[in-house]
Amino acid sequence: MTSTAGLTAPLSAAETKDILDRFYRDGCVVVPGVFSAGECAALRELTDEIAKNNPSFIIRNPEEQSIAFVRLFIREPILSLVQAILGPEARFCGQNVIRNQPGQSISHWHVDDKLEYPLPPDVPRWDGRARLPLTWLSVQVPLSDILAPEDGPTEIVPGSHYSGRLSPKENPVFEGRGAEPVLCHAGDIYLFNHQLWHRGSPNTGTRTRYLMQLQYARGDSLAWRCQGAARTPALEKVLAGADPKLVELMVGPPKYV
Repeated sequence: MTSTAGLTAPLSAAETKDILDRFYRDGCVVVPGVFSAGECAALRELTDEIAKNNPSFIIRNPEEQSIAFVRLFIREPILSLVQAILGPEARFCGQNVIRNQPGQSISHWHVDDKLEYPLPPDVPRWDGRARLPLTWLSVQVPLSDILAPEDGPTEIVPGSHYSGRLSPKENPVFEGRGAEPVLCHAGDIYLFNHQLWHRGSPNTGTRTRYLMQLQYARGDSLAWRCQGAARTPALEKVLAGADPKLVELMVGPPKYV
């Protein structure tokens, strides 16, 4: 179950190592109990309010609506885990809340953006001993319980980020492992490599599925994903008087380190 208090501090070195080892091996790892039940309920309410004026089931740029969404980017243990992967200059590169009502999903198999490390046909896979570098990653935050297939969980093919190939359109399998659902409680998080073969399975149940995405990029690159948030009037209003650390993460310029 979602914890009553949630987590607000970095994890131990041993816990962090275990999480990162599983993340690099499988491309996805669940960290339980990061947000409390009360926090999840409040974020769902904010999402529902925004959705009244949004016809899409993907709520884009919620960071422009409330500081409650923005301050999550420096929440521990999320930030320290992200920095362990992307480096100390990691910063904002996107935020969404997927609000799937029954029957709604992004159900096609894919990798996000583009295939970043393609291999020729005669090379079967990247060596699993290597940790392929990431320019950006997503931290997925279920705001509602996703405990069964009918809840529309994210489905992944573990290890497929090492394939060097785009996902098959149907029934993907990588080295004997097929699709597996990411089942989790509201308030858990899962670190997610966007090069993993994945999809959102159909929500065939009776409840709305809420999944927030916190997206971070390396801050030492000038790639498009690493530019930080656009300084729109709406975001400037949200950030007025905010923690300088949070402002730097959201809109600070990229740096080479």
